[in-house]
Amino acid sequence: MQHEIRRIVNYWHSFNCPRPASCKFASVGQHLLHLAAQQNETLLTLQIGAMDGKSNDPMYEMFVDQQAKFLFGMEEAVSLVNWLPVLIEPVPLNYENMIKTYEEVARDKGLGCAVPIHAAVSYDGSARECAFCRVNTADDAPQYCKELPDWMRLQLGTLDCAYSRKFFNTDFDLCVLQDPLPCSSVGNLLRSKGLELENIAMLQIDIEGYEYILLQGFMKEVSDGSLPPIIHFEHKVMKELDAKEYMNITSRMDGVIDLLTGRGYVLYDEGEDYLAVRLQMCD
Repeated sequence: MQHEIRRIVNYWHSFNCPRPASCKFASVGQHLLHLAAQQNETLLTLQIGAMDGKSNDPMYEMFVDQQAKFLFGMEEAVSLVNWLPVLIEPVPLNYENMIKTYEEVARDKGLGCAVPIHAAVSYDGSARECAFCRVNTADDAPQYCKELPDWMRLQLGTLDCAYSRKFFNTDFDLCVLQDPLPCSSVGNLLRSKGLELENIAMLQIDIEGYEYILLQGFMKEVSDGSLPPIIHFEHKVMKELDAKEYMNITSRMDGVIDLLTGRGYVLYDEGEDYLAVRLQMCD
């Protein structure tokens, strides 16, 4: 299956990416799911920072909504039976809502299985549990904290508690909890569920500006022959942080671009995200 995935990615890229309008994350995903359905194989995708599994979620839009159809002559939605989404989300409220989202997807759209993981990705080899800083979203949280905008309440969970304290300033002690949370490398988290890195067809990352740290660790963990052919990641927050720290010699975005192009990826800017496609010679 991995050989066939590489072949389809190469073919899709050569046909679609000379035209920016059709060189889209959703397009290649639908083609790969169609391939898995044709061969009765499993398409394993990994999403890091899955939120509630639905809101502004490119995986959900691509596979579940399928509002934009990219398969020529295909009027019917592609079946989800052959899709195996693995979803990592550390914020408890997000994780609970993500479970509900995928229960609905299984009930209404025929998804056979999903693998949710309530943990944080860390490349600190000695850590199995990490302090995770997040806004208190409990029913008995202070009213002021409940009234914070959703992007603060639900998206600003981080292992970088020093940054969280700096960001929230005097609100930190009132609104931010420092919870112990399971944490490990991507490979260890997958293996805890009986899955392997080399089977990832598509990797999608949205972790509020820390994509560069995750990708650095992930690239060290995965051999060249096992890298996902498709990586999709948000770059908006990284660019905003780079702009605030313009005197730094090394930018987050430059580091990510160098890292990925050095491993054979071609990058396409999709506005707030990058689509990275790894082209390989197929035997």
